[in-house]
Amino acid sequence: MSNISKLELMWQQRAKAFRGETLPYFRYMGQSGFPAFMSLILISSTIGYINLIRHMPASFPFATVGVIALTLVLCWSPLRTWLAAGDVVFMMPREAEMAGYLRLSFRHTSIACSILAAIVFLLYLPIYNQGPAINGALLLAVVAAALKAGNVWGAWKERRMTWAGMRRLMRVLRWAMTALTLVAWLTCTAWQAAGFTLLIGILSMLLYRLPTKHPFPWERLIDEEARTRKRYYVFFGLFIDVPTLPSSIARRSYLSWILRTIPYSNRNTFVYLYTASMLRTEMGGIILRLLVLGCLITYWFAEAVSLSGYGSVLVFFIFMGLIAVQLGGLRHIHRYSVWKHVYPLPEKQRIEQYLKIDRLAMVLCTLLLWLFVALPLALAGGVYVPSLIAIVLAVMYIGIRPARLRKKLAKDEDED
Repeated sequence: MSNISKLELMWQQRAKAFRGETLPYFRYMGQSGFPAFMSLILISSTIGYINLIRHMPASFPFATVGVIALTLVLCWSPLRTWLAAGDVVFMMPREAEMAGYLRLSFRHTSIACSILAAIVFLLYLPIYNQGPAINGALLLAVVAAALKAGNVWGAWKERRMTWAGMRRLMRVLRWAMTALTLVAWLTCTAWQAAGFTLLIGILSMLLYRLPTKHPFPWERLIDEEARTRKRYYVFFGLFIDVPTLPSSIARRSYLSWILRTIPYSNRNTFVYLYTASMLRTEMGGIILRLLVLGCLITYWFAEAVSLSGYGSVLVFFIFMGLIAVQLGGLRHIHRYSVWKHVYPLPEKQRIEQYLKIDRLAMVLCTLLLWLFVALPLALAGGVYVPSLIAIVLAVMYIGIRPARLRKKLAKDEDED
């Protein structure tokens, strides 16, 4: 058996091992009721989508929605390589033979991402056809496929770049150029869009030739694989205890000012700890992304007064629930930390201070989401009842949430 085929066999074995490793956690997730919750979201979204298609408002931002939705799925280009830290020692001598290994990785991730992009594209087509529909669906499909291939190529070039700052800059430029290309195809005639796309393509090839690159970005691929695995286990951790993985910390300087408002005192020990953990860990990033996406979608539904305003309320509660689920994982972050038993910390105050941070975070996120429901409904159609119902139900949920969390914390302590 050749060396190349051995590397490809190793890829298949690692992929199979990861599937076997995560399969039990998917079972626990299925038993938790989460699939039923997602089914409810899917059914609600389908109803809202059908109603939107049937009653499309004349002022609907056809091009804007298409650019945002398609840019997200066309530019997103992950790469599962199953590489680990030890591979730097054991596999690097065979770097010249890694082409077959990488080919399997590209095939695995590109197929899944292309299916997602195709689904989003097909969902957008009925919306696009009710708008100006300047170019045909088949032509747009070809353009979308070409943009997806170009983004996969660009993402690989970025992974090979030597400097992290240049890599981030090129990623931003790639997303911006993809969005501009989509704007051209959704708002201009075919020959105009084709000319603009040609210029963007030439510019991209010239730009990607400038930065210095590694022949094979071992450390970059290993770090990316580690982050992907961690995201899986962070998700599984919402349903059952999972093996501890190395935590990644993000400074998020635009939120660090919040920590400076907390007084340094014994009675605020866990307030500071949980606040810092929420702001700097992966959980904080997920909550921020959910909050931004939720505000955007609720605004669209509220501005269109979908389902007489109750469509935006439904979306409001969906994203409020998702944020609440993510915040619920905060209690597990320092569950097995040894230093809690080493340092003289006020353990009796831990639960109350944790609940205080959870309640404050829920109030802030809920209030911000609700503003994107109430203000557009009031300005667009003078509709007030749905937003009032939403805030009343939200306040009731926030009021009973601490009691539910106390029961979960007591259960965790009994299990420990």
